[in-house]
Amino acid sequence: MRFAPPAARTAALLLVVLLAGSTPAQDDALSRVADGLEAADPDAVLADAPDRVEIVLFGQGGMFRRAQATHVLRDFFRRYPPVRVAFSEPSSGDDGQSATGRYWPRAGGDALNVRVVHRLDGDDLELASIRIDQRPVVRTSGR
Repeated sequence: MRFAPPAARTAALLLVVLLAGSTPAQDDALSRVADGLEAADPDAVLADAPDRVEIVLFGQGGMFRRAQATHVLRDFFRRYPPVRVAFSEPSSGDDGQSATGRYWPRAGGDALNVRVVHRLDGDDLELASIRIDQRPVVRTSGR
């Protein structure tokens, strides 16, 4: 049995590492949104947003151009400055990922529910939607 020379093994290992690193950085995309929400920084929240993004706050909103979305989020942060933001493990699909979390406003009271959706654009994830509401933003089948 012959083994590949060390240089060939090193090249093969490097190729595996490079290929593994070319998958979408899903955790990074969600982290950028979470960090931006916690810092009350609309530009950081929208770092991965395309030209148009859906923003729905307390059932009101829709599709906004990125500049408009920045203003909407800035106004939200002014009214509800954050103390803490935490997301559960994202669920991934063929077309992207979504995650739900909680947003604790500085004024106290109940935490707000947050749902973030990222869509695949080639090998990159782009922010498609942010929904913030007082009740759960994911519908459950209750009868």
